[in-house]
This record gives sequence, structure tokens and C-alpha cells, in this order.
Amino acid sequence: MDSPEQNPDLEQMNHLTDIQEFLNRFHIFSGAPAGVSKLFAYLAKKEEFSKGQVVIEEGKPSERFYLIMSGKVDVYYSTEGRRFHLQLLSDSGINYFGELALLSEFNWFFSARAWSDVTLLSISHEDFSKVMERFPESYHDMVHKIVNLRINRFAAQTAYLVKHLAPDALREDPPEE
Repeated sequence: MDSPEQNPDLEQMNHLTDIQEFLNRFHIFSGAPAGVSKLFAYLAKKEEFSKGQVVIEEGKPSERFYLIMSGKVDVYYSTEGRRFHLQLLSDSGINYFGELALLSEFNWFFSARAWSDVTLLSISHEDFSKVMERFPESYHDMVHKIVNLRINRFAAQTAYLVKHLAPDALREDPPEE
């Protein structure tokens, strides 16, 4: 029997199976036909970033969706020369970011950096579009899941920000003009 070291094709198949199983743990990919997750596994790119390294930068074109395989990622917003922490993501908690990059081209409205050494799996907008062209019956379900994930993330971030606002910034009614 060939071992993976003796058979590079077997090693590649094992790697793709591992990536496919990893993807299937995520709500976006769960329940998708096997061909969809298999193609995403083939097209996904494994990336490693060292602690402190910028993964995405606010104002730059969005191109990829990221899933955290290991490590932690700090999501932040910068304004007036100051950095404001929004969320710390990890492989054991909220473990993805940039999901809207699958659906549309835009400039990032936040930045993300490796809080620790991190391994990410990413899928490009272009590859997402190719898979959806090949499996159009999966498009509606996947878009629905992506939009709902973004809404849930937005709600969590809004709650976090409101909780941490200065008391004088919280108002029940708009200020009188």
C-alpha cells in the first residue's frame, strides 16, 4: 500500500479532503452539494501570516474571504491616526472575515492583522463566481447564508460599540436642532 510520501496524488487527495471537511464546518458551506465544497477546497488558498502582519487593509480593494484555521486575527478600524479594535477573531470563536468579498467588489471598510501567528484559508471573489456559475442551483442558498452572517456580525459589532460608548454619547432621542 502506498503511503502519502510515496504517492503525491494520495497526499493531494488527503489534503483536499481535509480542506473540504474544514469548509463543511462553516455555515456558508454546510449542506452544499459535495461537488460545491470539493471545488471550493480545490480553489481555496492556504495562507500564513506572522504576528502583527496586516492581512487586509482598510481602503484597499476587497478580493478574498478568509477562514481562520489556526491563530487569532484582530479586526480594527482606523480614523484620525488612531486604531480602534472591533473584534478579536480566533479558530475557536468567530472564525471568518471578509465574507462580503465573495459577493461584490468594494474597498475594505476595516483592517485585519494577525494577532498571533495565523493560518488562513481564503477564497477569492473570482473563484466564488466560477463555482456559482458551475453550480447555479447553490447560488441563492449560499448568498442567503453570507448575507445572514454579515447581518449577525453587524449586529454583534453594533452591540459591542454601543456597550463601549461614552455615557454622554448614548441618547434615547436625537438632539434638538
